[in-house]
Amino acid sequence: MMEWAEAVMKQDTDALWDRLSPDAQEWFKRELEGTNPPGARATVKMNKAFLEPGARTTEEDRQRVIALLATLPPDPESMTPKDYYAWRIKAELTPEGSERTHRLFSKANIKEIVVEGDRATVILKNGDPDRYSWVRHDGVWKNDLKPSILRALEDARKREKTK
Repeated sequence: MMEWAEAVMKQDTDALWDRLSPDAQEWFKRELEGTNPPGARATVKMNKAFLEPGARTTEEDRQRVIALLATLPPDPESMTPKDYYAWRIKAELTPEGSERTHRLFSKANIKEIVVEGDRATVILKNGDPDRYSWVRHDGVWKNDLKPSILRALEDARKREKTK
């Protein structure tokens, strides 16, 4: 956790990406490249079509689409999943975000660490969320997905296998 906080402080998105579990990396890949549900690439492409000259889009819908596009990367086609992850966490990579992460992951803020084999849950005294999941991968502890997101990822994998 301290290595994670240090990487945040250094704004080292490469180190942060490397500290994500394979499942977490896959999740960000799906957020970028997904088709069902549509990922950032598909969403940007579809919505930019509403703004093209000649598109029959009401002014209200144009404004809605412009607002939506402002929340997405401008050119997701040129991004790798790692680039997309760096874009997603950019707002957290500020001096304030770094300080907040250091406080959050400090030893003084840890209430309990529950280790079950290659999985661990860190329970914090203060924080929202107050639980962080970690998984040991090739001997290295990596930041993992929340259990609810991990279940959603597993469900998506199962649906894909049955197609």
